[in-house]
Amino acid sequence: MKLPNSYGSVIKLSGNRRRPYAVRISRIENDSNGVPRRKFKYLGYFAKPELAYTFLADYNKGIVVPEHVAYNDAPTFADMYNKWKSYRKSLKNQISESAWKNYGIAFNHFSDLHDKKFISIRADDLQDCLNKYNTKSRSTISNMRALLRGMYQYAKNNDYIEKDMTEGLVFEWTQSSEAIHDRYTDEEIDLLWNKLYIINNVDIILIMIYTGLRPSELLEILTEDVHIKEKYMIGGMKTDAGIGRTIPINEKILPLIKKRYDPNSKFLINNKYGNHYTYGTYMNGNFNTCMSKLGLQHLPHDGRHTFASLMDSAGANEVCIKLIMGHSMKNDVTKGTYTHKTLEELLTEVNKI
Repeated sequence: MKLPNSYGSVIKLSGNRRRPYAVRISRIENDSNGVPRRKFKYLGYFAKPELAYTFLADYNKGIVVPEHVAYNDAPTFADMYNKWKSYRKSLKNQISESAWKNYGIAFNHFSDLHDKKFISIRADDLQDCLNKYNTKSRSTISNMRALLRGMYQYAKNNDYIEKDMTEGLVFEWTQSSEAIHDRYTDEEIDLLWNKLYIINNVDIILIMIYTGLRPSELLEILTEDVHIKEKYMIGGMKTDAGIGRTIPINEKILPLIKKRYDPNSKFLINNKYGNHYTYGTYMNGNFNTCMSKLGLQHLPHDGRHTFASLMDSAGANEVCIKLIMGHSMKNDVTKGTYTHKTLEELLTEVNKI
């Protein structure tokens, strides 16, 4: 069938397929050498050719019919994540809240694809996102892999896609150990205070040093969970002991928290435009830049390690340190079951540094 130029086309794919008729459109793009090349984008797959031609016609008209959804209304990557999340939460076998937080972080790592139509995402698009984080730990990449496989299995089972694009992807990570973390020296901490509000986001590093929060935990602190008058915050993730814990605010960083606090913002930590930081945007666009301007070499989690070291050197109570940092006390029945610390006690201990 002869179709108008730039209208798109219907082709029959090779092999034994349940939906062999594909609708595709083409566009001209320059390759790495600047040479124009024709590239194809596949919009949908159908069991019968007449359904494919109807879809193509509706794509060009923007019309929705009962048999299918026009391309303009096809779900994006973000839409598919929400569909899969709703489905997964409806099952009897539930995922823990800490796991959902990790999935949320993994979802943010695919921010480049959030607004793309799910059916138009190619393996290269997914691999590019994975490659951006191949310097991260195994757990980071494992969460990204689990998220993708869950979403694509759901999409395939519900006929949103014909092929599972996760097949053949390379999931690489960087082996890490506690030895790679290095605390900030006293001289470096003095430098941070001297550069406060001179170099952007130095305050975020200082807040981590004096609270023991992981970067991802601090970035997810809700404004409604910040209690300035009482000098504590509620936050945390990753483990049962770490989620929803009380985080006392050291007197030294109380002014920093007050300056960040905006009752009209959902999150405590935002960029200069008032937008929420994801871990990826903070790391790539801010932390590394901050380290470069300071002439320092540290990892984002070094603030947490510095807190632990400072508390230990100050002779802070061991149980208080574990409670503040969200460490489990399962192996210590006496301390884990019978020891309770008040906010006043936590504040006393944290103000020792």
